[in-house]
Amino acid sequence: MNKAKCTTLLALPIFAALAVIPANADTIVIYGASGKIGSKIVTEALDREHKVIGVSRNPESLDIKYPSFSAVAGDASNHESTLKTINGADAVILSVRGYGPNNFPEETLNNRSSKTFIAVSREMGNDAPRVIQLGGGSTLYTNGVLGLDTQTRDEGTPLHGLVWGHWLALQNYRATTSVKWTVISPSGPYNPDGPRTGTYRTGSDEVLVNESGQAGGISHRDMAAAIIDEIEAPQSIGKRMTVGY
Repeated sequence: MNKAKCTTLLALPIFAALAVIPANADTIVIYGASGKIGSKIVTEALDREHKVIGVSRNPESLDIKYPSFSAVAGDASNHESTLKTINGADAVILSVRGYGPNNFPEETLNNRSSKTFIAVSREMGNDAPRVIQLGGGSTLYTNGVLGLDTQTRDEGTPLHGLVWGHWLALQNYRATTSVKWTVISPSGPYNPDGPRTGTYRTGSDEVLVNESGQAGGISHRDMAAAIIDEIEAPQSIGKRMTVGY
């Protein structure tokens, strides 16, 4: 059985300058704000009195009646759009997914948005916000075996591109030493309609399992809670993090 791990800020010198994060980030930019998980992250952040900027290709679809919410059009894979949108933010959440014309991993929005944020963050320097990107559960390990290595999907199919796109995004972040990043992956399947319990476990690269050795998954609402918890009390800057029951 995997036991919950208490993650802490890295003490390595290259991350020393990354530790200065507001205890309670005031402004959060959320890409994919109209999505199944993104919409719940928006609600969680607003309920905690954060200022939220919801980003969507169709911002008119974001009919959210909070004085601290605003909707803007944006493209997480476009450098200039991203630079303009995240300027002045404390944190950015990338809750995005999207295939490419050939369904290749490098074409996915997961991969392209991570590369865009990294480039923008480097350009912004010390003014860059931290980023949390939602990753795929198949990029986790189970007893040392990478979930992706058990996949049987053929290259060129949408799901093959999507899951390996998550892997590319993770490696893009791991190759940086100046970007304040966290990739959060679910341990087990999502439960889209599950309740917000506020109770979950966290880990790093290994799937969290229960007494029976099964991954319990996580509800969208509890994933949203875990993401905002991580923004308010950073534990995994410069790391991958997993959340599960």
